[in-house]
Amino acid sequence: MRLPEGLLEQAQHLARREPKRPKQASLRRAISTAYYALFHLLISEAILSWKRVEDRDDLARMFEHTNMKTVCANRRDELNAQFKKTKRTAPASYDLTVRKHLHLVAETFVQMHQQRENADYDYSTTWARTDVVAKVAAVDAAFKAWKAIRKEDISQAFLFTLLQKKRR
Repeated sequence: MRLPEGLLEQAQHLARREPKRPKQASLRRAISTAYYALFHLLISEAILSWKRVEDRDDLARMFEHTNMKTVCANRRDELNAQFKKTKRTAPASYDLTVRKHLHLVAETFVQMHQQRENADYDYSTTWARTDVVAKVAAVDAAFKAWKAIRKEDISQAFLFTLLQKKRR
């Protein structure tokens, strides 16, 4: 089992760990672990495309959380704009389905980045199991969406953009 799938499985376990009264620590770790599952899924997919195997570990360390969140938010917004135009002009197509899957991945990353920040650093929030299970399920859905589109050109281009940094 690869690391991303292992992390997702761990998040699902943590979200359901204590059947009667879940500990906040378990619920918070479930959120954080689900985010890291998606984070590592995208990184592992990107580095697997890199031809020089000996460089993959170094390449993986080049990805940064905040940059990835920004790229995902920008891509989500671009796709939202495309969806508005497409809704008015064209029927559903394979390309539209691929873009919707990519949108789900990007949107889930943005949302889970914020949720992970809240789970790890906002002590005023009390987490409910139902919310945590739903958020972990959203990451699971993003995994499935990615699996459906991982070989598409638009998806491969998206992975490359995750390394980009905003220039000043």
